[in-house]
Amino acid sequence: MQKLDITQNELEKWIQSKLIVPVSDSGDYFPEQALQYGKAVKNFLSMGYSYEAIAKIKNEIGLPIKDKTEKPLEKTRLLTVGELAEQGGVNTRTIKFWEEKGLINPHQRTEGGFRLYRVQDILLVKFIKDLQTFNYTLSEIGNIIKLVGPEFDHGQADAKEEDIEGLEKIASGLEYLIEYMKESRKASFRVEAIFNRRLKAVLKSIKQKRGS
Repeated sequence: MQKLDITQNELEKWIQSKLIVPVSDSGDYFPEQALQYGKAVKNFLSMGYSYEAIAKIKNEIGLPIKDKTEKPLEKTRLLTVGELAEQGGVNTRTIKFWEEKGLINPHQRTEGGFRLYRVQDILLVKFIKDLQTFNYTLSEIGNIIKLVGPEFDHGQADAKEEDIEGLEKIASGLEYLIEYMKESRKASFRVEAIFNRRLKAVLKSIKQKRGS
């Protein structure tokens, strides 16, 4: 951070505001793009943006950072486990636990052994969370991830290496899951309707009692 010409207090404020995220809990190591992020943060601060405003820009559209050839890096940048956990809505222990179960894997490791993940892994984390709401076990979720393929968010997984029998098994499994989702959705609507009727009755009673 010496290259950014900022004080330790400023660095701590940046970390607290999650403008940059260290790759270790000690805060001593930062991802490769941290310097570029720091330059972008300093640029926004010089224009009068607050820490909160810069953090909002970072979360919603990403900071405008570039590589040595002046090409945008945002779409291809890697995330620390802290960044992945934050943007996926879980904690770092959950990421590590899922990693142990084979649900998610780091894209690469730094020379210091710190794990780095793809931006696309944010969608995978949220996908796993969504599946858990349907009470799937982690083992079942692992099988589902295998069914939908590594590029599940695009629906364009390369199946050229699969033979016809393998493809038919995948299709059968996906058809079952889709039907289960449909039935779950219908059940959800029915239960929600009961909750809504009860809520209306309770609110009506509250209004009557307050008016008496």
